[in-house]
Amino acid sequence: MALRPAARRFRLKALLALATATAMALRVAAAPGEVVFIAATNHTAPLSTFTGERLSGGIVKDLGDALAQRLGLRARYLSLPSKRAPQALRDGAGDLLCYTRPQWIGSDFLFTVPVLPNAEVVAARGDAPALHQLRQLADQPLGTVLGYHHPEVEKALGPGFRRDNAIDMTANLRKLMAGRMAYALTDHLVLSDLQRRHPELGLREELVVGRFVAPCALSPKSSLSLKAINAALKALMAEGEVQRILDRYAPASPP
Repeated sequence: MALRPAARRFRLKALLALATATAMALRVAAAPGEVVFIAATNHTAPLSTFTGERLSGGIVKDLGDALAQRLGLRARYLSLPSKRAPQALRDGAGDLLCYTRPQWIGSDFLFTVPVLPNAEVVAARGDAPALHQLRQLADQPLGTVLGYHHPEVEKALGPGFRRDNAIDMTANLRKLMAGRMAYALTDHLVLSDLQRRHPELGLREELVVGRFVAPCALSPKSSLSLKAINAALKALMAEGEVQRILDRYAPASPP
């Protein structure tokens, strides 16, 4: 049944009010002496661990805490789904999004020096045949995370790239362990942490797709200085603090 004009106007006003309230909720400026980090909730251990919707641990939080301390600020974390995180950063909902790349969120941000090393890898079940090259994965279901882009795999497999999407990294590996597919795309840090905690699963790191060192992205609306952030990150790396954080969660370095 069609809405009457008055009802349509009321509904439109309600939707506009809801959108405005949501936008205002996101645009929470950092309080004096505070730096706000956006935490993407699609990440899993060891990168990020969440208690409910609150970031409670992991490499990203430890790096944020160390960076805030080096800057003489208090760290606050705003947890958001990965699809909302880039726009929230553009809108000034937070100052920094760490462990990201221009290829993932767009190039319209200021990016810090690279700080967190990792690698995109193919994980295999223990009973899966050995792989020697990506082309062997053509026309096979391959575990992926919804919204993630894999240009190297797309180039190698073309139309033979058969994605089997999961909502996040954890769900992707759970599907692999449940036998939904023989192989999944993941990252070295996540896989090595899982192998370390659960060797009985027999998961293998089969192929390295590409290596990278991820920076942080600075909001164009942040009052923080990119130069000061870079200086702080360089100091943390020079003093070995970043490596200590990595070793705390995943002693094996990316291959």
